[in-house]
Amino acid sequence: MPTIRDVARRAGVSPATVSYVLNNSGPVRPETRERVLRAIAELGYHPHAGARQLKRRRTDTLGLILPTGERRLSDPFFLELIHALGDACAVHQLDLLIATCRDPAADLRLIDRLYKGRRVDGFLLIDLRRRDPRIAHLQAAGIPFVAFGRTEADGAFPWVDVDGAAGMRQAVAYLAGKGHRRIAYLSAPLTFTFVYHRLEGYRQGMQAAGLPLDERLIRSARLTMEGGYEAARALLAEGVPFTALLAATDLMALGAMRALHEAGRAPGREVAVIGFDDIPLAAQAHPPLTTLRQPMDQIGEALVRAWLAAVNGEQPEPVLLPPTLILRESA
Repeated sequence: MPTIRDVARRAGVSPATVSYVLNNSGPVRPETRERVLRAIAELGYHPHAGARQLKRRRTDTLGLILPTGERRLSDPFFLELIHALGDACAVHQLDLLIATCRDPAADLRLIDRLYKGRRVDGFLLIDLRRRDPRIAHLQAAGIPFVAFGRTEADGAFPWVDVDGAAGMRQAVAYLAGKGHRRIAYLSAPLTFTFVYHRLEGYRQGMQAAGLPLDERLIRSARLTMEGGYEAARALLAEGVPFTALLAATDLMALGAMRALHEAGRAPGREVAVIGFDDIPLAAQAHPPLTTLRQPMDQIGEALVRAWLAAVNGEQPEPVLLPPTLILRESA
C-alpha cells in the first residue's frame, strides 16, 4: 500500500507538501498541486482516515441520541429523518452515530460520555422541549451542536425547523375555503415545542378565517396512532359536532381515521382529515391522507451544514423551512 512518502517521491516534493494538498492547509503552487494529485492517482494512494482524524482531533462523526420511549423508534417520521441525515452525512463525508436512551434524564450523561470519549465531534438534538436542559448543558460544556426544532430561547443556539404554525394556518384556511366551520384538532403534550407551534397555528388559522374556536374541539393525546384513535373516539362519543379534523402528526390522523370508520363517518366524504409529516403510510391510507409534508432532504442538508459550521466554531443562522400541503382524498 503506497504511503505519503511514496507520493512525495513520485511528485518530487516533500511529504509536508503532499499533506498541504491533502488537507488544503498550506500554500502550494497550482502546478505543484497538479503534480501531487497526479501522483496520488497514479499510485492509488488513500489517506489513512484514522491518522488524519487524530491529527485534526476530529472524528468526523455527528452524534444523534434517539429516545426509545413512547413513539420514537416506531414512528416512521424518524426513519425518514435518519435517512435524510444519512444522505447528507454521506455527501459531506461524515459518519452518523445513533445512540439510544430510554430515560430522558440520562441524556446528559450519555452526551458527556460520547463526547469525552471522542466518539463524536458534536450532537444533533431532536424533540426539543420548550425548556430543554440539554441546551444549557451543551453550551456550558462548549460542545458543538445543532437542534432540529426550537425552544423558548430560540435565538441562542443554531437550529433548523419546519414552520408548523404556518402549516396549520394553511390547513385551516384550506378547510375553511371548502366550507368547514367546525374543525377539530388533535394536539399532544405542549412540552414539545413543535406541538406548541402547531396548536398555535390552528388557533391563529381559526381566528383568521373568522371561525368560532370551541375548546371542546381541541383534544390532547399521545403522539401515536393509538393516541389519535382514542382522542377521536372520545370526541365522537361526546357528540361534539365537527366536519373536519386536524392532527398534530400523521400517525395521530391515521388513528383518528380508524375511529371515524368505526363510527360510520367516512373520512374524506363525511369528515375531512389532515395530518402533518407526510410519512410513507399517509399515501397508502384508506382514503389516502391529506397532510403537510416536511421537506426531509432540505432538513437533512440544512442540519448537517449547520452542524459543520458549529463544529468549526461558527455561528450558523437559524433556518425555518415551510411545509407543503399535499392534497389527497381524505380532505
